[in-house]
Amino acid sequence: MRFLLLSMLFAGAASAASFDDAARAKVIEDYAQKLQDTYVFPAKGKLLADGLRAHLTHGDYAGLDEKALADKVEKDLDAILPDQHNGLVYVEFDALDEPPPPPAPATPAKPVARPGPDNFGLAKFEMKGKVAYLQVSRFGPVDQFSSEALAKVMAQAAGSEAMIIDLRDGHGGMPPMVTLLSSYFFDDRPVHLLDELDRDGKVTDSFITTTKLAGPRYGSKRPLYVLVDEETVSASEAFVYGLQRQKRAIIVGTKTSGGAHKQFGEPVSHHLIAFVAIGRSVDPVTKANWERTGVQPDVNVPAAQALDAALAQISKKTSAQ
Repeated sequence: MRFLLLSMLFAGAASAASFDDAARAKVIEDYAQKLQDTYVFPAKGKLLADGLRAHLTHGDYAGLDEKALADKVEKDLDAILPDQHNGLVYVEFDALDEPPPPPAPATPAKPVARPGPDNFGLAKFEMKGKVAYLQVSRFGPVDQFSSEALAKVMAQAAGSEAMIIDLRDGHGGMPPMVTLLSSYFFDDRPVHLLDELDRDGKVTDSFITTTKLAGPRYGSKRPLYVLVDEETVSASEAFVYGLQRQKRAIIVGTKTSGGAHKQFGEPVSHHLIAFVAIGRSVDPVTKANWERTGVQPDVNVPAAQALDAALAQISKKTSAQ
């Protein structure tokens, strides 16, 4: 099970609380109820919930510790309805032991950039001749610092003849960063890329490109290639799908993972966090998406050959001009 956003990264030691039959039953019932009440497709949510309850009644979870229970539930859910955004995730820390907030400082602290080891997900930039190459490991939150980091990257790419975005092994992330990065590759007008729908089919959010950018706009004319593989998932797939539907980018590599849902998670025991897919991303016109099917590349090559294939196509195009 690949999970895309684990926002509850509390530090702390594992709890020694016992995990007996009553605790297991409570976890399963609590999770079943969450699936029934909040899964993006109500009828399928009840189907998943009923399946877990049946396994519980049959004694299939008896004697399992929290880690083993997470693994078993994953298999049971996948047998009913595979969804990468559903499942129990085992964590080493005590998920129920949220630390108290730190005391407020005497004077407000100045915001500090925290790019992490991968520079807000903008993991690697380099020029390959006249081609700009950007590896994106995740789509992080949009704030002043991540926006400035992206603006610097796009300033470096401004003089290139073409650009490659590498999303092989690209994890999930935040829709606002998907929209922000996409915005650099269109002209100065709003483009409606995707909508997010809730379980009632109502639009809760939209991916619409912005006309206000901190860095130089790359625009819609220069060639853009996006590299993908079977590990490209969720928010990374949203970026790929939106550009492909707008015929703005050529996608190179293998079929992507197939996770188009939005998830929410909360603890149900000391070491288990229950995740449920509560929404879905769709094309604003067709209402289609890439759930389970993945995004199909325009140029289908093994992932390890995707970069060379993209560079070869760019070279052919630019030499023909």
